[in-house]
Amino acid sequence: MSGFDLRCSGYGRVAAADPKEWRCPECASPLELIDRPAFTTEMIDRSAPGLWRYRRALPFAPERPVTLNEPSTPLVPVTIAGAPVLAKLDGLLPTGSFKDRGMSVLVSWLAERGVTHVVEDSSGNAAASIAGYAARAGLGCTVYAPATASPGKLVQAAAFGAEVKLITGSRDDVAHAAENAALEPGAAYATHNWHPLFIEGVKSWAFEVWEQLGFELPDAIVAPAGSGSLILGAWHAFGQLGGRPRLYAAQAAACAPLVAALDSGAEATTPFERKPSLAEGIMIANPVRGRAILSALRESNGGAIALAEQDITDALLAAARQGVYIEPTSATAWAATKALIEQGEIADGERVVVLCSGNGLKATQAIGELIG
Repeated sequence: MSGFDLRCSGYGRVAAADPKEWRCPECASPLELIDRPAFTTEMIDRSAPGLWRYRRALPFAPERPVTLNEPSTPLVPVTIAGAPVLAKLDGLLPTGSFKDRGMSVLVSWLAERGVTHVVEDSSGNAAASIAGYAARAGLGCTVYAPATASPGKLVQAAAFGAEVKLITGSRDDVAHAAENAALEPGAAYATHNWHPLFIEGVKSWAFEVWEQLGFELPDAIVAPAGSGSLILGAWHAFGQLGGRPRLYAAQAAACAPLVAALDSGAEATTPFERKPSLAEGIMIANPVRGRAILSALRESNGGAIALAEQDITDALLAAARQGVYIEPTSATAWAATKALIEQGEIADGERVVVLCSGNGLKATQAIGELIG
């Protein structure tokens, strides 16, 4: 069955999930699941690969999931700042990033509910992922992107058959164009920034870590954070598993609204004045679910850390020297792990997982310029 309820995170309105409602229609607050039941080893579907092993942790059970047989991505031992760390290589998912987790689940639900065309606003990994899963499902797909976006980022989406539309103006103008296009009959705004089902798919990375560690939880998690789905996904998953590892969000200093909010003691993020950064995948000036992300970081006794551009570059090359080829956005998490170890936030002997969210092949030109 595909039916379940969602609650407005603003004032608590509860309604059945609807493909046309990606945020509260009354106050424009994000929507959230009402309940996430406990998950145990007996609930794993051992006949399924990857994220669909944990289908019973989802709010719906699709009859025909839209899947590319996503693998359980490797958990590879590496060394950071002289300490043993486990790197979760989500760049080895089918379209090259962790976004495949959320899109497989979200597109599965939309297709089951009769949606025939999906619309997204993105110029990066989300565009490629939704285009790939829409192609797999036989759905139409339109991606809206800023006119200033690098054409190379959109090649993958176009190859999957998506119609790519470039919009002149601000990032908000791009989002509004996508929202309006999704009003057409049979269409849905499949926004990775807003839709709670995307986060429900993303949380599968934490379930995989738990299973790969022999059904034990790590002591700490470090992940890149823009819209924060990796952090929130881990928070929800570990809650279903009955534990709370410390969660650390890695951000570029060029755009660090979570760091600024934690430093000031604020309960919600406010718009951050962005500067150019290599870590373009997390340049979110004011994440939609900022309040929830901050709550997860604080309640887990974790935090957030801002990385200088040189730290990101150094981390990317250090990872590559160990055979781990990641895009610059992922390198923020590697750099953050190094800083946390050197600062003593991560102690000797703790089991730490760093999430490498995207494949280095996504950023060939940028990495080529770095190595000269």
